[in-house]
Amino acid sequence: MIQCSKCGKGKMRKGKIANHNIGALVGLGSVFLTKAPALVCSACSHVMLEGTVLDHAMQQLARMIVEQAEELRPEEVRYLRETLGMTQVELAERLGISRVTLARWETACAPLARPSSLALRSIVAWYLNDAKLARQVASPGAAAAERHSPPYRLGHVA
Repeated sequence: MIQCSKCGKGKMRKGKIANHNIGALVGLGSVFLTKAPALVCSACSHVMLEGTVLDHAMQQLARMIVEQAEELRPEEVRYLRETLGMTQVELAERLGISRVTLARWETACAPLARPSSLALRSIVAWYLNDAKLARQVASPGAAAAERHSPPYRLGHVA
């Protein structure tokens, strides 16, 4: 058994978390995992997630953001860029804009125009290897998914 790194007293045991906020890990405020496997401390209830669980949760969150038809919030633009593993310069070049424009989107100093939002969402959908999602984003008039406002809830993460 692994000893808890937080309290030093309890042992980490396999379990499922009912409602655990990973927002600080992903930079989006409130993002809750439900029904996810984790190691939980028997003494202080500290939670440790396996890397694969966190990876799946982050991909699920990216899909959730890409699916919605509403304007992207600044923190969502940044999250999607980070999902792509790109710097502001790299994504700006890919979108054909300046790095300053992208920085303004990420800091709420300038609105993200719909064509740019669709381009960013399409890039992320292809990055996630989800052709169906990419076609859905690119199809004008396609039925949009409901708006997922914070707190985001991610369920059944394996």
